[in-house]
Amino acid sequence: MNAKLKTLVPEEAAVDSRSFDRIVSDKNADISSALNGEKVVNDSSMHEAPTKKRTLAKTIGMAIAAPLLALAYVIALPLIGLYYMAKFGLEAFAKKLPVENRKLKNAATLLKNIGLFLVAPFIALGYVIALPFAGLVMFTKLANEARANRG
Repeated sequence: MNAKLKTLVPEEAAVDSRSFDRIVSDKNADISSALNGEKVVNDSSMHEAPTKKRTLAKTIGMAIAAPLLALAYVIALPLIGLYYMAKFGLEAFAKKLPVENRKLKNAATLLKNIGLFLVAPFIALGYVIALPFAGLVMFTKLANEARANRG
């Protein structure tokens, strides 16, 4: 077995990570040699165009996917909220019931709580949809006041 250290022999030139060629020598030792500087500059694969194209493609893909992601959040968040409200509500309701399982004091309060429980996700969704517009109205109002005060 040969324990001799294999060496890397680069040329003295400015290279980047993609400018190395693999060469197999006669003695089956891998030697990496760098392309000279002129070949690196003239090689079209060394330029930044592929990276820019990939970045542009990712940006366009995210711009196309953003409305779909937002729609998924708008649909999923009320359902997730409903799940957690049901979970925590049932846990709290189970803790309130005594072991004797006596009748509830006020059926109207129970119906009111159940109604609010079912409507709460839609109220929250209304706030999520309406508050950005309310903020835009307030921003416009403050901008008009600032412009009027400026003269």
